[in-house]
Amino acid sequence: MSVNVGSLKQPSNTIFIQVAAVYALLVSAIYAASRLNPNDTVLFLTTSVLAWAIIGWCQFALFNALHEGLHRRFGRPHREGLAYALAAYPLGFDETYRQVHLDHHKYFGDAQRDPDYPNYGVFPTSKRAFLGRFLLNVCGWYALLQFLGLHQGGDAIPVDSAKAPAKKRPLLKLLGAQLLVLLLFSVTVGWIYYFWLWLVPLATFGKLFTSTRAFCEHASPDNEPTIRTITGSYIGEKIFGVFCFHYHAEHHLYVGVPYNQLKQAHVLLENTLFTANDEQQPRYELYQRGYFQLLSKWFRELPL
Repeated sequence: MSVNVGSLKQPSNTIFIQVAAVYALLVSAIYAASRLNPNDTVLFLTTSVLAWAIIGWCQFALFNALHEGLHRRFGRPHREGLAYALAAYPLGFDETYRQVHLDHHKYFGDAQRDPDYPNYGVFPTSKRAFLGRFLLNVCGWYALLQFLGLHQGGDAIPVDSAKAPAKKRPLLKLLGAQLLVLLLFSVTVGWIYYFWLWLVPLATFGKLFTSTRAFCEHASPDNEPTIRTITGSYIGEKIFGVFCFHYHAEHHLYVGVPYNQLKQAHVLLENTLFTANDEQQPRYELYQRGYFQLLSKWFRELPL
């Protein structure tokens, strides 16, 4: 069984088609929102929020595509440069993030060393705290804290000052990419929309999607770190599990399996990976009713 799963190591070039589709939706949402008349305040703000949600989801989808690049599976053969150019630099990441993500795998469940731990380590103790977690994400508060270096989780990039010189070149690439994005906005829809329709969605809905996915896949009411595969809802899988992230337990167990073959891995492992075992570390879990149903279940079980 394990030999069969381990052999699923061939990435697919369809990732480029999917990334192109995400960019097409992203550009369409930006263009449509930029055509609105700001003088019609109610319509402008209402439509802007909808645009933020769509653009933020696209940014989140690109972040999930970057994940394939972090594991060197961005196309066949792997195209390192394209992975960072298309799905890292525009979102504010550079090459240092690869080690951050690998540390999540290596130190999963470790409150001190897993950079994703703040996203799942402490489960809310009330309905109010549960809702507050999502509100603080969507309003951009957690993104601001992360930018200031006061909060990590999901897409945190801790900086080791001792290695700062080695990071100078990636930082220049990062700044260059943001200037390029700003330039593209300037010559198309206007420079102000770089802030309104790029940075705002990234800090609000983009952060919300990323944090919620990590929360669903790793959090538990008993505060026991869990690696959870979530199936059973087509819509939930397309929203939060884009690029097959919903097969998360299979990915953690076999990091070499590319996203396009995780469904096959799930079929091979379903009857063995999720078998109850008190000594199993980490704890693998299969939830077959979807992301939204899981969140609803957790919310209902909490006190006020």
